[in-house]
Amino acid sequence: MSRSRVLGLIPARGGSRRLPGKNLADLHGRSLLQRAIDAGLEAHGIDRLIVSTDDPAIAEAARAGGAEVPFLRPAELATDEASSLDVVRHAMDWADEDEPDAFSHLVLLQPTSPLRSAVDIDQTLALCRDQDRSTAVSVTPAPKPGVLMIGHDGVLGPASGYGQPLILNGAVYVLKRDHLNIGGGFIAPDTAYHVMDQHRSVDVDTSDDLDRAAEILKS
Repeated sequence: MSRSRVLGLIPARGGSRRLPGKNLADLHGRSLLQRAIDAGLEAHGIDRLIVSTDDPAIAEAARAGGAEVPFLRPAELATDEASSLDVVRHAMDWADEDEPDAFSHLVLLQPTSPLRSAVDIDQTLALCRDQDRSTAVSVTPAPKPGVLMIGHDGVLGPASGYGQPLILNGAVYVLKRDHLNIGGGFIAPDTAYHVMDQHRSVDVDTSDDLDRAAEILKS
């Protein structure tokens, strides 16, 4: 069977230094976790949505919210030192065992980007699939020059030449399974990008970020 399905992955560990209980923090009646789940379930391109967590309370909330929690994340992948890519590889390895040769792509949705929509997810995924790119990411216009990434001719790359100044906003990452198989990461030479407005690119890491997201939703 050829790979054609898309796995959605929401990483939601229990620990958070700057905002304790961050993933279950309330934002206008829904937790950050639930907002990520709702966007993933509404996205047309995601076939299966799972949450990777080490926390039983988060696992319970995720299942109640409509996502699968087929495993608890190993302790070594729930530390501040564990990388998001390690979490992605662990989930993809599990998926390949659960549904062999089923998944062509993985979509990573961090709960800390609560203003991302299902449309953002589907558009970023479409860039990766339709253009046969290794990865695709969501970005936002940089507030000032001198940033790390530019968008030029539809490809995201280092800001060493001419192009539109952009920064990663952390809302959507799409990775092709074959790219992961050869040790690839979130950014590749052919990474495509989907631009989101700055006001929807808020990344919640502190209580001030949460307040800002609430004000944006209110307005």
